[in-house]
Amino acid sequence: MSKQEADFSYHELFFSKTNRKGIIQSGNTVFVRVSEYEREDLLNRPHNIIRHPDTPRAVFKLFWNYLDANKPIAAYVKNKSKTGRYYWVFAMAFPLEDGFLSIRLKPSSKYFPIVQALYQDLTAQETMGLPLDEGITLIEERLRTLGFADYSDFMCRALLEEMSSRDHLLQSAEITEIKSQFQIEALEKFIHDSTMNTQAARLTFSKAYQLFEQTAPLFKDCEEILETCHKVKFVTLNLMVAASRLKEEGKPLGAVAANLQELTSQIAISSGHFEDVFKNYSKSVFEMFVAVAISRFQIEMMNQLAEETSLACQKKEDFDAETERSFQLNCEPIRYLINKNIQSVGEISEKLNHISKSLLSSIQTLNKVTSGMGVLHVVGKIEMARVGAGESLSSRLSEMDTLNSLFKQTLGNLERECKLNIKTCEDLSDKEDEIKSRLLKMS
Repeated sequence: MSKQEADFSYHELFFSKTNRKGIIQSGNTVFVRVSEYEREDLLNRPHNIIRHPDTPRAVFKLFWNYLDANKPIAAYVKNKSKTGRYYWVFAMAFPLEDGFLSIRLKPSSKYFPIVQALYQDLTAQETMGLPLDEGITLIEERLRTLGFADYSDFMCRALLEEMSSRDHLLQSAEITEIKSQFQIEALEKFIHDSTMNTQAARLTFSKAYQLFEQTAPLFKDCEEILETCHKVKFVTLNLMVAASRLKEEGKPLGAVAANLQELTSQIAISSGHFEDVFKNYSKSVFEMFVAVAISRFQIEMMNQLAEETSLACQKKEDFDAETERSFQLNCEPIRYLINKNIQSVGEISEKLNHISKSLLSSIQTLNKVTSGMGVLHVVGKIEMARVGAGESLSSRLSEMDTLNSLFKQTLGNLERECKLNIKTCEDLSDKEDEIKSRLLKMS
């Protein structure tokens, strides 16, 4: 086995389609070139023709477990070319009615070296007789020690990291993309629409990342509200104790303190509800981010197929019926998957928009509650002046005023963040509608 790498660029994507038994039915130019097989030698051959022994058998077992359950899967895979050279890919496979479609990119994220070390250990144990199911268990156990809930959680986060890392590398490098000057009206129109969709998909990915990043401040603000509630309860309790020492004269002040405590309890209950809503919101944002990343992956693959076809036509100066048929057959399953994912993104975006608007309404209600606390603070000051309260009571009421200001500030932050999230969700929906509209034209 050669120790040489069959290299390819970060901007290049692999594509292959198999039947339900894993027999290769089609593949793109990059796949053919890097595998070092002739196209005719790949077609109608098992996909494991490119399997490298350094990829644990348990990984392929896991792969098929997902696909047989009609679920997409992503994994790091080390492959070998015809001459024995190796190449690593981050592969994502999608079930179709008549088979499977796989898209691969060159891995570069922080997870890649971690997986390489894991695979090295796992292949060594498999050589010693480790059963496949135990190998899968070992993979999941290792991933849990790294903070992942399970393999599904890992593969989704790995996909997002790989897409983001690839973006960073492509931005910092001068990329020579496949471009053709060969003019064929139908194909050129397809490439134009496909390129526009690729740009829209990249922008959508950026927007989804922005939404994903905005979830952390929401949790932080929620925690600050709960912490402030705890402090207010302590201050109002001290205020009530101090008012009781004034006996009859302190009763009105004690009533003010009791009302403040009641309002604080209302805020605490609502904030506790926020925490549950935010967890659901955060989960939905993550799901949408993954769906957007997958859509972008597929859209870029379709764009590369179109450019490869245009380049091939340039070489033979013809866009014959066979080339067109092959191109359409390759694009059809990708288009189907893109539409499916875009629908999922739209549904999640609508759900997030609804949650954000519901949160915004609750926050605005709480703002009214804090206004009530401000009124009670003024009444408290009047009562203290009436009874000639000492420095201790004045200090407690001053603390209440400070905490009430903190409530208002935090709720103001939450309100701004919710409005920003609503706008981001609307932008995402607009971009997805734009992509869907172009896909219809490209059919």
